[in-house]
Amino acid sequence: MQDMVTRRHSLMTMVMVFLLIIQAILGLFFSLTLITRLLASGGPIIQGPAAELADVIGGASLVVALASPIIAWGVWMAKPWARPRTVLLEIVSLVICAFELVFVLRQFDLIWGVCLVLMGVAALILLCLYAGPRIPALSRA
Repeated sequence: MQDMVTRRHSLMTMVMVFLLIIQAILGLFFSLTLITRLLASGGPIIQGPAAELADVIGGASLVVALASPIIAWGVWMAKPWARPRTVLLEIVSLVICAFELVFVLRQFDLIWGVCLVLMGVAALILLCLYAGPRIPALSRA
């Protein structure tokens, strides 16, 4: 027991883990709400040429939401694969939300706001990766 090494995490690491968990919770809300709206009786509320891709985007956002806690664990445990996968996850999250805002979501409601918050969280996580002199992003890749 006395040989255990206690590891102190930097503030940026703790912020990134917190933001990844927030992203997972909001992402689950966003993706499940989007999928529920698509599967609701009475037809989808989405019109236009992007209606065919909306279910794929809903599924992709669900995958991002489910991957976020795993990535948060990897960042917390300082796994060498965590930082490159965090960058990939956040870029995918930004692309999904941008696509949803531009092409799919026509109504200004709660889901639209959640999409904006998810974009902000993804941008903050990328900022945490590349901000600060002692945080070498992708250093172990």
